[in-house]
Amino acid sequence: EDLLRREPVKTDIEKVKELIQNKSILITGAGGSIGSELCRQLLKFNPSRLILLGHGENSIFEIEQELKIRKKEKIQSGSITTKITARIADLRFKDRLKDIFEEFNPEIVFHSAAHKHVPLMESNPQEAVTNNILGTKNLVDTSIEFNVSHFISISTDKAVNPTNIMGASKRVTEMILMDAAAKTGRIYSAVRFGNVLGSSGRVVRTFQKQLENGG
Repeated sequence: EDLLRREPVKTDIEKVKELIQNKSILITGAGGSIGSELCRQLLKFNPSRLILLGHGENSIFEIEQELKIRKKEKIQSGSITTKITARIADLRFKDRLKDIFEEFNPEIVFHSAAHKHVPLMESNPQEAVTNNILGTKNLVDTSIEFNVSHFISISTDKAVNPTNIMGASKRVTEMILMDAAAKTGRIYSAVRFGNVLGSSGRVVRTFQKQLENGG
C-alpha cells in the first residue's frame, strides 16, 4: 500500500444506493476477486435481484453460497430481500447471453469478466481477443437489445497507451463502450482500476512471493 502511493477511492454511498436499490443487476465474472467483491458490496444496497454470471462453476458456486449466508444473516433486520441467482455462461456465446437476459431482464450490468494476466495473454492472444473483446461486444449488444440503462465495465490502467496484448484488448473494450454510449445515449462506461489489492493477477502478489523467498 505504501509503495503504490495511491489513496483508495472514496465512494458516495448514498448515490450508489439510489442507483442499486430495487434494481435487477447482472454481474459478469462474479466469481472472480473483483466480481465477487462487487457482489458483496451490491448486496448491501438491497437490489431486487443479483444475477451472478461466470464461466468457472466452482467460483460461482462459492460466491452464491456466501451471498445467501450474508443475506440470511441480515434478513432478520428486514433489510435484505434480494433474490440471488447463479448462471454459468461463456460471453463468447451470444445465444446463451440472450437466454439469460430474456429470463431476468437486468436493468444494470457490471462487467468484470476478463482474462487479466499480462504474460499469459502475450502467449495466448487469441484468448484475449475472443474473451475480452468479442465477449464484451456480445454483452454490450445484448444489453442494448434488452434496454439495460447502466453498463459499467471494469477496465485497467494498462489500457492507457497499451504495451501488451491484455492492455490492448481492454482498450478496445473501452472503445466498444464509448461507441455504445454515443449511439444509445445511455450510461455505458468503463472504469479503470490500478493495482487492486487482493485481486488475482495483481503484480503486488508476485512481489510478496518474491520477498517471502528472499527476492
